[in-house]
Parts: sequence; structure tokens; C-alpha cells
Amino acid sequence: RKGEKIMTRKEILTGIFSLVAPGTLLRDALGRIQEAGLGALIVIGDEESLKYMIDGGFNLNVDFTPQKLYELSKMDGALMVSENLRKISYANIQLQPKATIHTDESGTRHRTADRVAKQTGNLVLAVSERRNKITIYKGSFRYEILDMKDILAKTSQALMALEKYATAIHHHLTNLTILEFDNMVTVNEVVEGIKKYGLLYRITDELDEYILELGSEGRLIVLQYEELMQGIKEDLYDLIRDYNNSEETVDKIFSDIRKLNKEELLELGKIAHVMGFGKAYSNFDKRITPRGYRILSEIKRITKKDIELLIKAFNDLPEILDATSEDIAKIKGISKFKASSIVRGLKRLRNTLIMER
Repeated sequence: RKGEKIMTRKEILTGIFSLVAPGTLLRDALGRIQEAGLGALIVIGDEESLKYMIDGGFNLNVDFTPQKLYELSKMDGALMVSENLRKISYANIQLQPKATIHTDESGTRHRTADRVAKQTGNLVLAVSERRNKITIYKGSFRYEILDMKDILAKTSQALMALEKYATAIHHHLTNLTILEFDNMVTVNEVVEGIKKYGLLYRITDELDEYILELGSEGRLIVLQYEELMQGIKEDLYDLIRDYNNSEETVDKIFSDIRKLNKEELLELGKIAHVMGFGKAYSNFDKRITPRGYRILSEIKRITKKDIELLIKAFNDLPEILDATSEDIAKIKGISKFKASSIVRGLKRLRNTLIMER
């Protein structure tokens, strides 16, 4: 509606599952309704937003408990619960939203739920008696809650895919580092690497939804997820910093990559365009030089400020690799000891890669 902030899918789901994830009182009530094989239509909201479409029923205004909501669901009409989930306001009511509001739902209960949500913007829950499913509506947003075993199965598959992409990224970056030391990087290697990051983030979007839906049941999965994602964002930022050929900021490019769908990520010209290399595939064999952020971040005992000073002084990685410790020590802010550490660290990294190769 006019004047309202447009919410992202994740923001909507975060709000919804803060109320209905496993472990919440409302989910407890919904579980009882499902176990009993009942149907229900529950509107979350204050009386003022719904009074013009309420007909009949009982004005209760009693304290909310899962047991009370379950018992009241045995009546045919809809239930209304206050926005803060403290009160059951009405029971056995008939809701009369505008019949002109378009809906693709088939059953009476779900058609009403969809129309009420679209007309008021309230959160509406429909429990299907026949299919034993919970469907959530908020505005034009619709989401069907999965069975716990289905969520866990999908989460497990997504974690396996995430691990696979994280491993692929590690191998690709190792090869890229070897090419960077030899100054043999082309646009193609960079675009391929960013594609892998983009596909990995597509999986994280799925996982985020599953974790929200699991609620308190997803604690162990969150730990696995966080371990797999450790350092991923920082590494992608460094990759973008190294090869950004556009006028855009690193944050903007990261955001643009996150917005690409799977099909766009597989079309490498899109990624090349975002990075400022144009869409033409003829550019893919063009040799490009990294600034050095990613490799320098691998060296211990140097700070982000040190890295910025090095790149400002030498412009790119090949110049930094050619520099002696005496050259580096001339930079204001970098001591002789730190300059020696940088040179030794770069040599050690290169030797490690040669041994791995």
C-alpha cells in the first residue's frame, strides 16, 4: 500500500517465523490443530484493522495459550489473535473481504485467507483440514510451511551443495593465486571465480529460509553453516577489489552480484559487465593485473592499513612482488621488520603453492 516500505522476501520471512517457527507458542497451537486433523483460519492483527469485515462470532479478548487456540479452532469460523500474540480477540467469526480481490486459491478457507491478507496486509494462517498443511499469507506474499522432516532433508541437501561450492572456490582461488604470481591472469579466470561465489550465495539464500523455518530446531545447522561461510564474504570482497574495472564501489558490485539469478550467473558476460570488462566474450582472454588485496591478506602480521599503503605505493601485485624489503621499508608507516615479514611471507606463499602444484 502507498507509503509503506517494500519489504524483501527475507524480511517478510524473518517476521513470520519469529512468530510461527518451532518452539513458539503459536507453532505449538498450529501443531495441535494439525494433529487433531482440524482446519483453521487465524488472522493476526488488531480489531481496528478488521472490524469492517468481521461478521458474527464471539468477542472474547482472553489471554492467548496454545490450548485455548486449539480448542477454539474446533468451531467452524475464523479466529483473530492480537498482533502481540497476547490475546485471542475473536472466535467463530465470518470474514468478508472484497470478493473482487484476485486469488488463485481453490478452497473457501484459503481464498478468504489470501484476500484478507491482500486487503489488510495482516498475517493470516490457513490450516488445511484435507491436506494437513499450514499456508501463510501476508499481503501478496504466500508461503507453505514444510513438514519438519522435509525441511531437514532440504537443509541437508543445501549444506552438501554449499560445501561442494566452497571446495570448488578454494581450488579455483589456489589456481588463481598461482596465475597471479606468474602475472598470467585473464578476465575469464576472474569471472569464473565470481560465478562460483554467486552460485554459492544462491544456496545460502535457500538455507537462510530453511534455518528461519527451523527456528530453535536449527541450532546445529547454524553452526555448520557459519563454519562453511567463514571468510567467504571477505575473500569475495578482496577478489572484487583486485579486479574492479568499473567506476562502482566494491559494496555496489557485491550487491549487484548478489542480485544476479542462476541463469544470469551462468551467462558469464553479465558478471564481466558488472566488473567493468564489458559483455563481449572476446575480452575474456584479455590479461589483467591484480592490485594485490587477496594475496596480501594471506600474509600474517600485516593489517588492512598496511595493505592499503603497499598498494598505494606500488599500484599492483607484480610491482609489490618485485619490491625488496628496503623498497617496502621506505613507505611511511611500514617498519623494516614488517617490510622483511612481507617479503618473506610472499616467498613462503609462492613456495607453498609450487609444492602443492
